[in-house]
Amino acid sequence: MNTTLLQTAISLIIGTVFTVNGIAIHADDITNQAKSAVNGTNIHQLATAVEVYYSDHNSYPNVSGGEALIDELESEGYIRNRPIDPNVFKYESEMNGQDYSLKVVE
Repeated sequence: MNTTLLQTAISLIIGTVFTVNGIAIHADDITNQAKSAVNGTNIHQLATAVEVYYSDHNSYPNVSGGEALIDELESEGYIRNRPIDPNVFKYESEMNGQDYSLKVVE
């Protein structure tokens, strides 16, 4: 199967509505739910890594933004795999590294 035909088939599938047990399911809804689930898992793993970082350094990473947090945790060896899109996370160090805010940006 050539690449153009495969891309066309994928585009048609993504733009369709699936019917499962009489319930219409939009492909976009499935994709959005999957992204939400991945982001929830990633934020939980990041929070765990941030807590381990605190345990080792007696302060949370003193950076701002999701990309900066990922860079810091990766360079320090607290994570090995980068999230699919670190820009969907907002991280802020607070109180001179004694607290932090971490959330998914919607």
